[in-house]
Amino acid sequence: MNSIHKRNILIIAEGYEEKPYIDKILSFPNINKDVYHIFPAVNAKGSGNIFARYQYEFQRNFYDLILIFCDADKGSEEFLTLVDKIGAFFIDKKSAIEVFVFANPVTLQIVLSHFGEVNINNISKKNNAPLVEALTGIKNYDAKDEQIKELISKINFQSLSDFKIRLKNISTDFKDIPSTNFLTFLERFEQEDSSWIDAILSLMNNK
Repeated sequence: MNSIHKRNILIIAEGYEEKPYIDKILSFPNINKDVYHIFPAVNAKGSGNIFARYQYEFQRNFYDLILIFCDADKGSEEFLTLVDKIGAFFIDKKSAIEVFVFANPVTLQIVLSHFGEVNINNISKKNNAPLVEALTGIKNYDAKDEQIKELISKINFQSLSDFKIRLKNISTDFKDIPSTNFLTFLERFEQEDSSWIDAILSLMNNK
């Protein structure tokens, strides 16, 4: 059998909810670990730190591809500015969206889809807390460390097929609320064909 060259992937996660979530999902057995070596996600500790970390990791030239997992935050100016900044690494700035794994408005749209049908349209943790409690039993959710750990612990591989069905019903256009392209990337990491990485790299400068 011919050996497959593993593709080294780094994901820069926006914060304390995104990192443990993405690390758990990408540890599941459906991920093709013969093809992809996905390093533990980097916690940027806030969207304002993502660009500097991306620039640092890009210049190290160690990874085949660096992805960003973050909130689209209702298409806020901060999110659009970040996409524009990452566009400096692309031949066409608009292509930068190709390295974003996003959730609009917030990551809870993805996470809670493991437990039921959700259509989040508010970025407020306080406003979303009743939905978190209804689906998971976690009361007064405001993303405290222990609450995040409990939430992530409730996600299991057995529920993944239902999760995928729910995500298929959500828009993949980051301008829509709610929307996410998480399923696109999840399915890519399940496959042996990694040509999607080369397609993204062909859009970038200095590659």
